[in-house]
Amino acid sequence: MEQPKLLISYKPKLDKNSIPVILWNLFPFLGVLFLNWKPESVFICYALETIVVGGFNVFRMVAVYYYGLPPKPDETGVTGLAMIPFFVVHYFFFVFIQLAIFFSGSVGAGSSFGPAVVMQVILSLMQKDSYNIALVAFVVNNALGFVNDFILNGKYTKRTMAEQMFEPYPRIFVQQLVVIVGGFIFSVTGNGYPVLVIFVVIKIYLDLLLKDFDISQIHNIAKNQVDNSA
Repeated sequence: MEQPKLLISYKPKLDKNSIPVILWNLFPFLGVLFLNWKPESVFICYALETIVVGGFNVFRMVAVYYYGLPPKPDETGVTGLAMIPFFVVHYFFFVFIQLAIFFSGSVGAGSSFGPAVVMQVILSLMQKDSYNIALVAFVVNNALGFVNDFILNGKYTKRTMAEQMFEPYPRIFVQQLVVIVGGFIFSVTGNGYPVLVIFVVIKIYLDLLLKDFDISQIHNIAKNQVDNSA
């Protein structure tokens, strides 16, 4: 059986459907250029949305457990409802580590990037109306997506628990690359604009790839990527 390739091994297909994807991902530049956004705030908003996406994926997994497909022969390990707490610990551990590293650099905490740093920054963000508005928008958008794109069209009946579990993991890979590459550049230059450019380029690349993938392909790629990151 052919092993699934790493995400970076794939090449996106450019066609007329790629134009809206590219234009939408260029929107952060408009915010930085004309709305006085800080470059690093774009990544922070994306990270907040990643947390929201993970939360809604729990509801998706519950729906798939009761009404979805049974596990495939190659889907071994944790099964059933036990996959939900496993996902919560596994997914949000990745999110926490990446945010801890990113936030420690952005607030100048040096090598101290433990839970206190993450909570300090998140609480400070929640005191700003712009981030609260963004967080509410993310929740509303994901709630609508859960109802319209997942429940009403019956997607929850057409996938397995393992496939659903790994669906949001590509977001983790985006954050990982931005934190590693962008964080290094930020530490050297002290400039957030290169981080913004790296983030947008990686995001466009990933979105162009995933627009042509089905859930089973995403599952195989994400699982392989996670296994190689462990």
